[in-house]
Amino acid sequence: MKKFLLFFIMIQSISIIAKTEIDTITNWQLYKDNKILFKSNELEKNLKIGVINFKEGTKVLNFNISYDFFREKTFKKIEFIVNNKVIQYVEDEDYSSSVFKIKKEQIIQLFEKYKNIPVLLKYYDKINPKGVTIGRILIK
Repeated sequence: MKKFLLFFIMIQSISIIAKTEIDTITNWQLYKDNKILFKSNELEKNLKIGVINFKEGTKVLNFNISYDFFREKTFKKIEFIVNNKVIQYVEDEDYSSSVFKIKKEQIIQLFEKYKNIPVLLKYYDKINPKGVTIGRILIK
């Protein structure tokens, strides 16, 4: 009986100090000015494509990513990729819950050089140091 009780106490103490893994799906949205281009998550990331009409006079792209467990200040970066080559990137440092604003001036080359070519977007921060594909944009 003592062995059983000791074993039971040992199992309980291990379960108390064991690392808890977070089981969530990270969600994000990309807006053209205040209009949503797409919303996606880790499961749907390669399916989403946002169309930007160059003639509409886009002023800013806003990227939001929602973490249930991370609210710290972090380095943020979005790469714009065509044919597996990074053609441009934008960086920022802010709280993870803050909107990542990409001004037209920062990406005007995309609008001029890559019309009708799908551009892959890859996002980096402290949680995603290797980057995560967030979707694609097509500039018309």
